[in-house]
Amino acid sequence: MLSPTHLAIGLLAAFIIGLSKTAIPGAGLLATPILAVVFHGRSLPGAALGILLFADLFAVRAYKHATRWDVLRPLAPWVAAGFAIGAAFFIAVGKSSRSLDVAIAIMILVIVVIQSWRLLRRKPPTGHSAAAAGFYGTAGGFATFVSNNAGPILNTYLTRLGLGKEEFIGTSAWFYFVVNLCKVPIYVALGIWSSGGAFFTRGSLLFDLACLPGVLVGVWLGRRLFHRIKQEHFLVIVLVLSAVGAVKLLVG
Repeated sequence: MLSPTHLAIGLLAAFIIGLSKTAIPGAGLLATPILAVVFHGRSLPGAALGILLFADLFAVRAYKHATRWDVLRPLAPWVAAGFAIGAAFFIAVGKSSRSLDVAIAIMILVIVVIQSWRLLRRKPPTGHSAAAAGFYGTAGGFATFVSNNAGPILNTYLTRLGLGKEEFIGTSAWFYFVVNLCKVPIYVALGIWSSGGAFFTRGSLLFDLACLPGVLVGVWLGRRLFHRIKQEHFLVIVLVLSAVGAVKLLVG
């Protein structure tokens, strides 16, 4: 039975996800620590995925004209490699939800440090390189597969390339939509053929449905804030709160 408290937590996470997809890249990093209050282990990325896909549909439609496919294509094989590493990780940890919580927390903290470093250094944009595509693609593939938290990794990569605001959002939107869609059959297969339980349950799917209004509100607000917002101000808040949430996961 879905409690009012759990529903409120889910709606808040869904609102943040909707806002992050349409206005504040990186804010979605907050969603995993929030949802971790309700879900643990494999059910955490499973529950988050349904909400993310719903938000992705709106982002893809809103910013499809600004997608930079030349930036996304070099990442594809490396993201697949990250998926493979993530699948091996899930098979290895099995039912150890604590191991997964710790891994997610460490990953978020590392990403926060990377993003903070980029923010403080204010490094000028760099050109595309195979090495950068390999690193960010593999790391992003693993992060999104294990915890749905590739946002800061991809953001760092796109920031390096100096993409404009709309190109940044549009390119991110298609990346997440395709990647999240690809995760569904793999999550299902891992849930059936490996120990550790299912990623998707009847309870988690009902939870996702109940949280969809939060996504709609976040998308609505994000579309209206997009041309007014100064993202660097929000990014500082997101990084601080994400670090706090990750520490909570780490200490249990």
